[in-house]
Amino acid sequence: MAKFDHEVDRLFELPLEEFTAARNDLARRLKGDGDAAAADEVKGLTKPSVAAWTINQLSRQRKDAVAALLAAGANLREAQERALQSRGDAGDALRRAQEEERRAIRALTHEAQQILEDAARSASSSVLDRISSTLRAAAVSDAGRAALEAGRLSGDVKPSGFDALAGLELADAPRRGAAGGGDELAERRREKKERERRRRELRDRARKLETEAAEAEQEAERAERAAAVARSAAEKKRRVADEAQQELEEPDSA
Repeated sequence: MAKFDHEVDRLFELPLEEFTAARNDLARRLKGDGDAAAADEVKGLTKPSVAAWTINQLSRQRKDAVAALLAAGANLREAQERALQSRGDAGDALRRAQEEERRAIRALTHEAQQILEDAARSASSSVLDRISSTLRAAAVSDAGRAALEAGRLSGDVKPSGFDALAGLELADAPRRGAAGGGDELAERRREKKERERRRRELRDRARKLETEAAEAEQEAERAERAAAVARSAAEKKRRVADEAQQELEEPDSA
């Protein structure tokens, strides 16, 4: 099993253009060795998207930065739970956790751009946006965290709201007294329905806010990258202008 896992890990580590041929070769070898089940499992592996492949390389080459994102994602999930349960200074803790997560994503997105450039692949805004949104979604999803840590993503992870809300229980409302057992049961049912209604409202509001925040963050990141490109172009033109001015000021050799 350890050898099999190593072989699969190697597939996701290879240059993207080599994935399909290597996957098919591994499946043939496993089938030839009599392990048809493993061969079928490997054959079913999907070639990663460019964004997923880049994140898989981050998982291998930037382990500390990925670990920082996973820690930030865990803190954010906890802060989301506290905020929805209205505990103490939950609002401040949630804002700090969100900023911590944003910093981790910005750092990894910058590293992802370098990986793409080193691989002679386009580091376009759309690709970087998909990388940052996948990192953001994976950091708070159990399945996404496992795939991110293993470096075996095959596609984008879509945001699904606050995954930390799954199974969340809101604090029980104070129970009112009742004269009879039937009245008490009806009251408990009413309170349960009210809690469920509040949970739905909170979940819907959280999803809406998370989507709006993600869109705003992506727009800010696009603006930052555009500004960096503009600064680079301006600096290049300034150098050309300075060289032209210097040439103009040089005494005529004639």
